[in-house]
Amino acid sequence: MRQRLLDAALGVLQHEGAAALTVRNITERAGCSTTGIYTYFGGKHGLVEAIFLNGFESFDDALTPHYRSGDLASAGRAYRRWARANPIHYLVMFGRAVPDFEPSERAAERAAQSFQSLVDAVAARSTADGDSDPLAAAYHLYATVHGYVMLELVGMGPAEARRLDELYEDGLGRALRGIGLR
Repeated sequence: MRQRLLDAALGVLQHEGAAALTVRNITERAGCSTTGIYTYFGGKHGLVEAIFLNGFESFDDALTPHYRSGDLASAGRAYRRWARANPIHYLVMFGRAVPDFEPSERAAERAAQSFQSLVDAVAARSTADGDSDPLAAAYHLYATVHGYVMLELVGMGPAEARRLDELYEDGLGRALRGIGLR
């Protein structure tokens, strides 16, 4: 039932938007009573937070192997693949798709932990020629790939998929060169 409620909430967000994300709509889609959301999540906020947290778990599962291998270009590609495969999770995590949702301290710490994995990967790859501030370098890389992905997900990039691929690869390469890691 917990997973059915999560899937239902994702479906509402995808097909109807945040304004339609009500306890009633979610439970109707999941085929249960409204008490299910309160039983499993403590309410709508807890359900959205579960989407946020589940998103970071899945996101990190996709990127961690690339971080461990030191291949930040592959990590950047995995970032985009994950976001394109999980656009609603991504928009909840990074785009505030649910305007009244504010992550709890625990959820914010989980998001920071995800970013710290990138900082650690950048620090491990840094050389004398690379950026001497791994936090600043990681933030630049993260902001760059996030910007490209966000524009793509909200339909603000060129319509031609091949061109989007080329632009993303170019931007990723520029960001890595800019921080001395390519």
